[in-house]
Amino acid sequence: MIEDFIHRSVPLIIAEQAALCQSEKIINQCGKTLADYNLPVVELDFNLDNLENFNQNVQQSIDEANRIRPLLNVNQLNVCNAILAALNEQPSVENQHSRLFFMDGPAGSGKTFTYNYLIAETSSRGIKSATAAWTGIAATLLTNGSTLHGLFKLPVPIVDNSTCNVTPNSIHGHFLNQVSLFLLDETSMIPKHALNAIDRLLKDVCNNNFPFGGKVILFGGDF
Repeated sequence: MIEDFIHRSVPLIIAEQAALCQSEKIINQCGKTLADYNLPVVELDFNLDNLENFNQNVQQSIDEANRIRPLLNVNQLNVCNAILAALNEQPSVENQHSRLFFMDGPAGSGKTFTYNYLIAETSSRGIKSATAAWTGIAATLLTNGSTLHGLFKLPVPIVDNSTCNVTPNSIHGHFLNQVSLFLLDETSMIPKHALNAIDRLLKDVCNNNFPFGGKVILFGGDF
């Protein structure tokens, strides 16, 4: 059964969980569980309905990127070009701090438009991105957007030494490790303890001590 998911170009660990999830549904119909057959249980944070996020329609992304690109203004295009250039470089001691970007602008200045172009452009190139905002309302405006609490499993409340509920070997840990670009909106609202927790999390799941695990991150907000 695992081959049914591997051919869809999803990572092996995701394919394994998808196969287990599908098997669990069938076995449960017979009044049995995976444990009855000495099979591992499905991780709690895995959802079979989200599998399509790993197999996005490339042509659709290409079309969307081509539609948006001519509409970008000079400043938006400069931001996008800088992000795409950073994605072409491997993290190193020399560039570890030049992989973090901030886009400043008031509401209505086109930040979300820029995010959504980058999502389409990176997806068309086979580059995984993840988008999030501090509030759910802002997250709904982003393609595949979520809240920072959802994306990084931030605890509530969050304090100085808080840690995110993600381990490197978990499904979500592998997902975060595979993301090359994070687009994080409403930065001016994010508490410093949350940013510190995200920094520690990405260093952990990526096994990389560069800032935010060496990931390219575009922060956005209005200061």
